[in-house]
Amino acid sequence: MKKFFNSMEERFVFPIGRRSWQILSLLGLILLTLSILYFVVNSTPTSRESVSVSKAEVIGDKVDTTATVVETTPATCSDQDYKNWLDTLKKDLTNSEWVKLGDSTEPYTEYAKDEYGSYIQDSEGNFLTYQKRDFKPNTAAIPNVLELIYNSKGLDSSSYCEKIEVVKLLHFLNQKTEKNYLEKEGVFYYASGISELPAANMIILEKSFTLKAAIELSDKKISSLEELNEAWRYIRYLSTNSVSDKHVDIAISTIKAHSELKKKEYPSNKYFDIAELVFNSNLKIEDLSTAMEDFNEEISFYDSNDLYKSLRKFLKLYEEKVERAEAKKEMKSIEKSLHRTQSLTYAAGAFLAIVAIASILLLFSIQSLLKNHVGNKPE
Repeated sequence: MKKFFNSMEERFVFPIGRRSWQILSLLGLILLTLSILYFVVNSTPTSRESVSVSKAEVIGDKVDTTATVVETTPATCSDQDYKNWLDTLKKDLTNSEWVKLGDSTEPYTEYAKDEYGSYIQDSEGNFLTYQKRDFKPNTAAIPNVLELIYNSKGLDSSSYCEKIEVVKLLHFLNQKTEKNYLEKEGVFYYASGISELPAANMIILEKSFTLKAAIELSDKKISSLEELNEAWRYIRYLSTNSVSDKHVDIAISTIKAHSELKKKEYPSNKYFDIAELVFNSNLKIEDLSTAMEDFNEEISFYDSNDLYKSLRKFLKLYEEKVERAEAKKEMKSIEKSLHRTQSLTYAAGAFLAIVAIASILLLFSIQSLLKNHVGNKPE
């Protein structure tokens, strides 16, 4: 057995020179280093390639595949705060009724009933009656108008903050309306609209009138029922749909780009249809912003080819390209994950090789020491 191991050592281990094992060790270290670098590279976030839609794609209506919650503390409002806001509303509606809230009706006969709702009779069998008056509220009185809104929202006498918000909405709308029309019928339509749209708030009103001014190319005050209905169209849409400030800004940028054309074919009274296409897009806001910037640069061309249809095709194709880009991004992420696994395997192999080679070099050192020791031993 001893001869066998000595023979194996001389034939398979030590016939390879020490320098060769050192070179193999260096190669193992290089492989380990490269494996670590490969792992790091494949651990970086995968970015998606940029997307753009060409005019040729819009004309062909086909993608060219050959081309590349905050937590807030509840607000506290007092009765005096509410009265102060009512005073602001009174200044808006100086000629409206604030005092005469209603009157009693003419007396009329009513049959008496007991606690169970049954008619009461006297000893002779006659039904008992009594004279009654009802209170008829004045529908033109602003306090009654406000009360109808509060009732529709389920507010009680202590809901000062919520009532103030209602008054703020009316005040904002009052400022956007000609005074004569406002007191004639505008304020009553506004009150009805606020009651029907629970989601309406100050942010939505501000966005709505910003959009209205951009679409109508004017910020004139409302002076008729037709203009009020048009303004309420924007308010209703933004109250019932999820539209961010950025969506509104993007839509306005396209409308502005088209309105600045010297010669244009698409009518300005249909700008809201353009805005709806932007609002209804399924693109993320960053992609939508980039897409509309590309579209606006060629808006003259798209206007000559039916602006609405061109934008609808453009957004559809852009969404399709984004989906393709996202799919490629996902594939790259999967590939990187596989590469990371491979790099770890290579690194482990390289580490084991280095350990093995180091052990062999250690044996070389021991052999060298033994030879020197034997050579220096006196005979």
